Amino acid sequence: MDTKLKKLLKKRKMTQSTLYNKIAKKYETPVGQYALSEIVNGKKLNYHLITLVKICDVLKIKPNTIVESEELIQQLLKLKEEPIIIAKKEKSDFTDEKEFITRKNNDYEF
Repeated sequence: MDTKLKKLLKKRKMTQSTLYNKIAKKYETPVGQYALSEIVNGKKLNYHLITLVKICDVLKIKPNTIVESEELIQQLLKLKEEPIIIAKKEKSDFTDEKEFITRKNNDYEF
């Protein structure tokens, strides 16, 4: 499946290398070629906001043009249900005996 970014690059007949070179020319700290490849191919959905800004700037587009929002939402929903493990130093560090917190509806349950 092609990502929105990959489709846009194909439509503009632009390679990943060309995109990388445009970012590198404009910014002192460019996006890494490997990271850019991962983003273009949809293998990396969670990346720095500054990376998104750089890509959007050189392509002259808005972020919603390339952000895979449905995929990102699915990832976030998965994370919401996963337990967070807290390292317990001493028994006195906790008011409750449980060492796990489960996130539900942005509230933490002990």
